Amino acid sequence: MTTETVPAPRTCRKLRYGLMASLALNVLVIGAVAGTFCFKRPPHPGGFKGGVLMGFAHTLPRERSDMIRQKFADSRPNMETIRRSILDARAGVRAALIAEPFDQAKLSAALNGIVEAKANEQRARVTLFGEAVGQLTPEERRQLQDWLEKRRPLR
Repeated sequence: MTTETVPAPRTCRKLRYGLMASLALNVLVIGAVAGTFCFKRPPHPGGFKGGVLMGFAHTLPRERSDMIRQKFADSRPNMETIRRSILDARAGVRAALIAEPFDQAKLSAALNGIVEAKANEQRARVTLFGEAVGQLTPEERRQLQDWLEKRRPLR
């Protein structure tokens, strides 16, 4: 007399659903981890770090790189004020969007405020870059050009 134990169909079905749920969760977690490595987030809103020039500063001797870092550290309060003006302009757009009665002119003015605030930020960044590069020696400016070409070749 042979006794075979066959699992109840319900138990087998529960196990199958559990394994599928586990596989889906694993794929989700692995995708999230891979996504964070592949797609870097933009810098923090208050985080103007100096961009290209600060990266180049790492290649310079200590005293020259400290000069560039100091230049960016000195400009940090001004850049934070400019970033705050961008955030305030965005808040103005949100307020214009929900205002009743809706006023198209107010929304347009608020949107123009964002454009102006971003233009001011870009102007300040370019000015800071120009001032910092102006303090470099001719050899350092050539090194900067070479460094830029290696990082981002012209197309």
